[in-house]
Amino acid sequence: MSIDAQSQHIDPKAVAEQLFEAHRGEQRGWMSLPKTSNAAERMEALSDLAAATDLLVRYLKPDRIPAVVRTPMAALEGVTLVDLLEQGDTKSVLAACRRMFEFEQTQS
Repeated sequence: MSIDAQSQHIDPKAVAEQLFEAHRGEQRGWMSLPKTSNAAERMEALSDLAAATDLLVRYLKPDRIPAVVRTPMAALEGVTLVDLLEQGDTKSVLAACRRMFEFEQTQS
């Protein structure tokens, strides 16, 4: 994680670049919501993305995250998590991550 030693500030763009192997230009596409969206919608989208990232970091080895987010998922009809991000569908990204790690259902 990229932490500024002086302020203890975490740079989310640097973290995304490290975790997803996503360059800044790619991230701009993820974070650019339609101009009609308001601050609350943008905050909700960022919150969804943060929660999805937390799940990925918690359950996967960091070096596996880029492969996971770029692998087409059968549950998403062959779409990747990156594809959903590029479409601005952060709710579906979060839902897919939650389904990936629903271990209780695999035990029954």
